[in-house]
Amino acid sequence: MKSRQGYNFSRLLLNIAFTGFIVFAAINNNLKNLPSCYIFLYNIMLILPAVVNNFWLLPGFRLHKSILRYMAATIALFLIFTALLGQYLKWLYNYFPTTELTDFTSFAVTSSAPQILENYQHYFDAFPGIILMMSVMAIGYVLQEYLLSIKREESIKAQQINAELVLLKSQISPHFLFNVLNSLYALSLKMSEETPEVILKLSDILRYSLYETQEKEISIIKEIHILNTYIDIERLRIPENASISFQYQQVKDSAIIAPMLLLPLIENAFKHGTDSTIGASHIDATLYCDDSILIFECENSFKEQAMKDFGGIGIENIRKRLQLLYPLKHSLKINKTESTFRVTLEIKF
Repeated sequence: MKSRQGYNFSRLLLNIAFTGFIVFAAINNNLKNLPSCYIFLYNIMLILPAVVNNFWLLPGFRLHKSILRYMAATIALFLIFTALLGQYLKWLYNYFPTTELTDFTSFAVTSSAPQILENYQHYFDAFPGIILMMSVMAIGYVLQEYLLSIKREESIKAQQINAELVLLKSQISPHFLFNVLNSLYALSLKMSEETPEVILKLSDILRYSLYETQEKEISIIKEIHILNTYIDIERLRIPENASISFQYQQVKDSAIIAPMLLLPLIENAFKHGTDSTIGASHIDATLYCDDSILIFECENSFKEQAMKDFGGIGIENIRKRLQLLYPLKHSLKINKTESTFRVTLEIKF
């Protein structure tokens, strides 16, 4: 509603500016020193039908979609102002020693009357200007409405994307927190001394999930910190023969990314790559990131029968978020062999 009111106000200002320009040009072109008030009145009467059309008739047509109603109103408006302006122009021709329309307006467009209607030439001098003025301002109205519709569509699209991103983020948090709580439960059953430390790390992850994910972008350092925190928690529950590696030496501190992009990839690797039935399982992750590109690779061991639902919410969630956040600027590749599963994410900033 506010955008529509602002648009109507800006359109009013544009019409006032256009009217001022036409009037100023007519008065400035007054070579015969005719009284400015008469020139001013003629140009106002010339523009008035176009203003009525722009602010009442065309909006009414858009609202009711009745072409017959609009055409009838437009023709009536045109005939009324042609009669008024023609009569006023006749009086001007009689009152001042001139019959040149250019003496009264810079918007001088005339039409020759048929011989049988020569006595009504003043009407034929008046109506072409009205038609031209209404046409010019109507084109302006259509262009403004078109630009407004594009802006409105972009705003709606942005709101839809934002809503979808919020939904995707809301799916991430419960998913990985469920796994963390399982680890915490297992430690509590063992009465492990590490339980308080895990709770502290879990609170760190919760804080990140609740607050940092509200930001559009965060420092890559924060994302790395939460990855290490999650890995530390997962180390407590994985088999002793599992090998976990996360390398991130080549990372520029100033780089920023959307939050929660990498964690689901690590989470899925733990979910499917450290199963005790796999044997000597492993997870190897590497991260390279500067101000122009991010490359993240994560490889984990797996068993084919254990991979039916690999990815689940995590991979699909990341795929959708990447399409929304980095359209045409990312690639997410998945390579699978008999015993390994590798995910490679590349984002260009």
